[in-house]
Amino acid sequence: MPQGSLYPEIKPFDTCAVPVDDRHRLHVERYGNANGFPVILLHGGPGASWSPHMIRFFDPDRYHIIAFDQRGAWRSTPLGELTDNSTHHTIGDIETIRRLFGVESWLVFGCSWGSALSVAYAEHHTSRCAALVVQGVTMFRPGFEQWDFYTSRDLYPDAFRKLQDFAPPGKRDALFDWYADTILGDDAGRALAAANAWYDYSTVLSNARHVDPALEGPAETDDLVLAGARISMHYWRNDAFLATDSLIGNAGRLKGIPGAILHGEKDFNCSLDDARSLHREWPDARLHVIPDAGHSAFEPETARLLKMEMDRLAGR
Repeated sequence: MPQGSLYPEIKPFDTCAVPVDDRHRLHVERYGNANGFPVILLHGGPGASWSPHMIRFFDPDRYHIIAFDQRGAWRSTPLGELTDNSTHHTIGDIETIRRLFGVESWLVFGCSWGSALSVAYAEHHTSRCAALVVQGVTMFRPGFEQWDFYTSRDLYPDAFRKLQDFAPPGKRDALFDWYADTILGDDAGRALAAANAWYDYSTVLSNARHVDPALEGPAETDDLVLAGARISMHYWRNDAFLATDSLIGNAGRLKGIPGAILHGEKDFNCSLDDARSLHREWPDARLHVIPDAGHSAFEPETARLLKMEMDRLAGR
C-alpha cells in the first residue's frame, strides 16, 4: 500500500509517563480526536518497539488512539526489566491506562504478540472491549516455542542452518533452550549476537516482501534489540504466562464482540492455523486471509484491509 493510501502522519497531542508500580513506568501517547472512539494499540514482541505509522490505519477525526510501550520496551523504564513483567501485569496496565483516560470501553487492536495480548485482555475484560482487531495472529498454542528453533526448519533450510550453526555443536539438538539460556545469560555481547541471529531468522519467516521500509518504524539500537529479545525469551520460557491453550479455550467469551482477524497466507512467523482456530471460536469477527502477504501489517493488501476495517468499526 502506498504511504498516501494511509491516513496522514500526525503527532501525538499528549505524551506522558505512567507509573504502574514502584518499578515500572510506561511511555504513553495519544493521537487523533480526544472525543472520538477510543482505541488501544498493543504492539508486538513481547518487548519490541512499534511503528508510529500504525496510527495511520485510524481516521484521526473519528478515533482517539492510545498507544504505549509495554513493560521494559522501547521508551518505558527500566528498559528490558523482567521483574513483574508478564501477560497478567500487562493486562493490568491496560486497565490502568483505560481508567486514567476515563474510557468506558474501546476498540482493542494488536499485531503479532499484540494479537495474543489483545485476545487475553478481551477474554478477561469482555465488557470493556467494544471491538477487537488482530493481525499476524499468534495464540501461543502448545509447541509454539519450538517453531523458530525446530518445527520450521524445512521452510528455509539455508536460513535455518545459519540459526543452528550459531549454536555450539553439542547444543544444536536443543536450540530453544540454548538460545534462551544465552539471551537471558550474563554475557551481554554473546546475548546480543544470539538475539541478532534469532531475529535474522525470524525476519526470514516473516516473509514481508512488499513493504515500504519507511513504514516499519525506527531502527533499533543494540540496547533495544537485546532488551526485546530478553523480554521475548522471558515470555517464551514461561509459556507467555498463560495456561495451556487458554486463548483458544476461552475464546467463546468473545461472543458478540465485533471485529476482524487478518493474517498473511505467506506469514511463516505466526501460524495461519491460529487465525483460523480463533475464527472458529469467534465467528463474529471477519476473517481475512491475505494471499501473497507475510507477517507485516504494512503489506499493501493487509494495510488496505486494516484501514477498511477501522473505518467500518468507527461507524458503529
